[in-house]
Amino acid sequence: MENVTIGQIVAVIGIISTIAGFFVAIYKFIKKVVLDKIEKNTVDIKILQGKVDMIESEIKDGKEERLILLKGQLACLKGLKEQGCNGPVTKAIEDIEQYILTKSHE
Repeated sequence: MENVTIGQIVAVIGIISTIAGFFVAIYKFIKKVVLDKIEKNTVDIKILQGKVDMIESEIKDGKEERLILLKGQLACLKGLKEQGCNGPVTKAIEDIEQYILTKSHE
């Protein structure tokens, strides 16, 4: 059986320390370069999702508002027609009704 010397023990400890240091350096590099960017991107995605939700809500509100305005215009035109206005009023009523009918079937 062979005797283990202090030099051999120190060499093994040095090799283990070097390997451990190498893995610690790789971990720190990966954390700095990859994991931190993933975390930042996740936060950015959540912020953007909030903005997208807000924009979708505004679009929905805008569509409802435009429909209400269109119905109001149609009511005004029908009132004008009842008072005897013809020509462009009748054409506009037909156009609006056709538009509403077309959109309701899309």
